[in-house]
Amino acid sequence: MAIPGRVAAWMFCFLLWFGTGSIYAEDVNPAQLAELKRNIAKLDRWLNKANTEKSGLVKALKKQEQDIAYISLRLRQLKAENNKLQSQLAELNQQATLQSRALESQKQSLIKQLRSVYRQGRQPALKLLLDNNEPQDAARYLHYFQYLSRDQEQRITQFKQDIAALENTEQSILRKQRDLEKNRVRLSEQLTELKQKRSTREKILAKLEQKLKSESQRLDKLKADYARLEQLLREVELAIANIPLPDDARPFASLKAKLPWPTHGKVQERFGARVAQGKLRSNGIRIATKDEQDVKAVHYGRVVFSDWLRGFGLLIIVDHGEGFMSLYGNNKSLSKETGDWVRAGEVIAYSGDSGGQSESGLYFEIRRKGKPQNPTHWLHPNGNRP
Repeated sequence: MAIPGRVAAWMFCFLLWFGTGSIYAEDVNPAQLAELKRNIAKLDRWLNKANTEKSGLVKALKKQEQDIAYISLRLRQLKAENNKLQSQLAELNQQATLQSRALESQKQSLIKQLRSVYRQGRQPALKLLLDNNEPQDAARYLHYFQYLSRDQEQRITQFKQDIAALENTEQSILRKQRDLEKNRVRLSEQLTELKQKRSTREKILAKLEQKLKSESQRLDKLKADYARLEQLLREVELAIANIPLPDDARPFASLKAKLPWPTHGKVQERFGARVAQGKLRSNGIRIATKDEQDVKAVHYGRVVFSDWLRGFGLLIIVDHGEGFMSLYGNNKSLSKETGDWVRAGEVIAYSGDSGGQSESGLYFEIRRKGKPQNPTHWLHPNGNRP
């Protein structure tokens, strides 16, 4: 998860080198650079302040949801490691089976050879010379025997090497089995911790709900949440105002009704829908999802915010250039940090119910120069199908 204090660092760094766009510091004049530095410092201070909540319950909610995000990502990594280990273990077992079969075949062949040599006596080469009256036949037989003897030695050497290889494979299998067992233990521990965090979060939400005793209080909270997001967007816009995207990036404006959907699911809340008993309007859409469903970037861009924000939970904002941004809120965990480049269709988060939501879903917005756009006008009409 990105830390707000890192914003200044990546902003300055990508002035010096701007990824695939090859934009260098000399492309930014001193006045622009000075202004950018001032805006970065301002944004950094604002982010730290915005995420410092006065309410003990909100602080607790933030911590629990951030902990849940960390554990969820760790569980995902452990499951991926487990799948990899199980695949490697299956391959090693198959390899061991083939090696065992080959060794058995080699063993039977060597047994036949050794029996044959044994029947010829302890000195089969001398026996050949004495048993043959014709010198030319004896010489030919002796040469043939020497060839067989060398072949026998090579087979024995190969047999030893193959036994060692099988032993190595078996040792690898044992190591993978131990790793797999350790991972299973860690998974069990993480799942137990996640369950505890979820339980604590539910208790905090219940207490927060009790505090909002009247509709006016709920409205005030929503207004404050909306205002906080608007201010964040203004601060972000100021900080990145003079930094262009690479020239080879396709303009966002040319993709109306062509963008891929950020996730699959039914649209529960439409753009402009009235909320808070009709006193506010939604600036985005809310898509119902399964827990931890993939959330993908709708277009190429740079992550300019990746953190927890009151009302929107774990939120990620991507700048697409020319004043366009996309926002993805209420996630369970974030897989990209501030400063990361992302491509269209790349997973940037996993859906959830952070920000105090009661059900899993994704809150999604598109902004143009700070103004909310109807996302369904920009997303492909048939792109929300699983």
